[in-house]
Formats: sequence, structure tokens, C-alpha cells
Amino acid sequence: MQMTPTRRAFLSYAAALGAAPILPAVAQKTGTVTMGVITPTTGTFAYAGDLVARGAALALEMHGSNVLGTNVRLLTRDDEGKPASGVRRVQEAATSDGMRYFIGAYSSAVGLAESEVAQREKLLQFAAGGSEDFTGTRCGRYTFQWSAHPYTAIRATLEYVRKSFPQKKTIYTLTADYVFGHALLKYTRIVAAELGFELVGNDNHPFGERQYTQYLTKVVAAKPDILLLNTAGADAVTAIRQFANFGADNISVVGPWTLEVDQLAELAPEMRTGLILGQNYYPDVDTPANKEFVAAYNKKFAALPGYSSAYAYDAIRTLLLAMENANSVEVPAVIKALERMSWDGVLGRMSIDPNTHQLVRPYFVARCKPASAMRHTADFAEIVATGNAPQPSQLNECKQMPEL
Repeated sequence: MQMTPTRRAFLSYAAALGAAPILPAVAQKTGTVTMGVITPTTGTFAYAGDLVARGAALALEMHGSNVLGTNVRLLTRDDEGKPASGVRRVQEAATSDGMRYFIGAYSSAVGLAESEVAQREKLLQFAAGGSEDFTGTRCGRYTFQWSAHPYTAIRATLEYVRKSFPQKKTIYTLTADYVFGHALLKYTRIVAAELGFELVGNDNHPFGERQYTQYLTKVVAAKPDILLLNTAGADAVTAIRQFANFGADNISVVGPWTLEVDQLAELAPEMRTGLILGQNYYPDVDTPANKEFVAAYNKKFAALPGYSSAYAYDAIRTLLLAMENANSVEVPAVIKALERMSWDGVLGRMSIDPNTHQLVRPYFVARCKPASAMRHTADFAEIVATGNAPQPSQLNECKQMPEL
């Protein structure tokens, strides 16, 4: 069952992990750095809210809640998965609580709306939405993108399919009808042409769709080799559950950016077996920083982390490293440090493209296991491929990164 935590439960995670409670600006200590976790606890991505809070607070706790002798505090706000709410929460936190840094844009539409506030108020945003616009047409000096570029994600996933299943050549896409889905569909078309796949159909579905029969009936009638899901969150869970009822076992389900380990438990074993999923993060990533993170997370929560927690942990950890690199907690200095530094993150060796503010990082492809092959209750899949192909420079629409 999808978890929909209350705002009170969400805030309790931050308190339990040692993060400071939300306080009015007049009560803040001079010299305190305030970081915001602006993320959904209601709506399609509600499951992510408490998980993002866990990762962010754990990173801060492991850093001693202090950087360069300055106290660091977290505040948490629910963006409700709505652009207007996200903008309001960011503006309120900046004005009333002195927030200068924030993470948590799980929805691209929300994060892009928030990025306008970041540029205007000179706040550093480390986003996680899937739209290319963060580092393309709406790039800004104050916004960085942690998640992989959609081209990187699609290329890694379809390269694996092409090499492992050369007989599969036709694709039908089901696409979320907002900026995230549109970006994935755009690059599905580009990468499909590069790799020799044929696209035989596409249907767009509204955000929060609950009935996919009309789309899936068309998929089955088209008889593609692959159903490619350019959708995520609760939408993806619902689509996969309903597709299982069609009994179309000859059609492989591929999700370049569809489900993370946090949600795979929501599917019956027979529904997830054989799913090919692109992953921004998977707990089996073999790096020293990730092993440290997984061990600390499992000790505290008796669970394995997924994308939501890993993103927040690594984003906060990176911001703290950048402050140390800059020897400053001021936003302009931290931005300049991020643009030139390279570091060992949970994903491996990482850096920022200074021309776009896209994180330069690997992307992972996982294949889900049958229940009989699972080593433990959360051993849903194994990493079968890694890709890091960047967006071709001629396709990028961030033509000039603004001055600070």
C-alpha cells in the first residue's frame, strides 16, 4: 500500500533525527545556516516526503549539524505536489525563516516553479525533478540538478535492452502529460532512432490517473515488443498493476525512470518479475560513500534507502562539502565551489557541469528478480548495467548561464 504520511508524521522525522524545529525568523540564532526540505507529503508523490526528510536529516546528523563552526538547521515544508504550493512554501521559508538553501523538488513542475523563486531571492536550489528544463531552457545560476539528465536515463536503459534483447525492436510508450513525461518522451524518440528501435504508438495520461484500461487496450492491440513507461510514482504503480491483468506476457515492461526500490514492495512478485528499470540510485551501488550511507541508514531505520532518501542525503552532503571547499556558507561562494569541484558521492566520482548545472554522474539499470531469487525481503532487483552518456551538447538549450 502506498504510504501517505501526515504533515505531523513528516515533521517528526526531522525532530527524531536531530534537525531543529521550524522557528520564526526572530528566534533564529545569529550565524545559523538554514536549509529547507520542500517536498510532497500529499499527492501522487506523497510516499517520498518522509523519505527525503530522513536522508537530509541523516546527512546533517553525520556531519555534526555544523559546518565551518556554524550551526546548520533543517526546516521541512509540504509542497503538496503543486507548483503554487511549492512557490508559496519556498517564499515563506526564505522570508520568515531565513532559508538560503533548499532541496526536495520531487515533481518537475513544482521544482521548475520554485526555481523562479530561487533566482529572484538568490536561494541555492538542488533539485531532483526529471525535466531537462532545469538545465536547459530554464537554467539558472542558483539551481542545480542532482538527478540524471533524461537523455542519460533513456540512453542507459535502452542500450541495455538493445544489447540483452536484440529481438525486441518495437516500442509503445505511455507518458505522463506534464514536463517530466514530455522530457522522457522527447529523448525516447531521439535514443530510439540512435539505437534502431521503432516507436509504434504513444498515449499521454494525466497526472494522478487511476484508470489505464483505455490506454493499455491500445497497447495490447498494437502488439509491441516493449511497453515503455514514461511515468513515475503512484501513476506507474497503478499502470503496472492494471497491465498485469491483460496477461500480455510477450510484451516486456521497461521503465527508464519509473519505480524506485521504495515502491517495488507495492507490486506483487509476479508483477515486478522481469521489469527493467532505470535507476537514479540503487542501494547496491558499490562505492565507499554509499556503503557508509547504507550502513548508517539501515542502522537507524532498519531499512534500505531508495532514491528519495539517497538524493536528499547526497544533496545535503554535497552542499556541506561545497561550503567547506569554499570556506564560506554564503550562497555565491558555494555556487562557485560547486561549479569547479569534484568529489566522491554515493554514486561515485561526481562533478557539476558549470555550463548547465547538471550533475555529472552515472545512471543505473536494474532488472527485477523473481521471488525465488531474492536474498532478503528488499532484494527486488540487481544492477545489470550502468550508463553515463551526457545529453548531446547541440541539444542543450541553456545557452548562457546567468551571472550571480
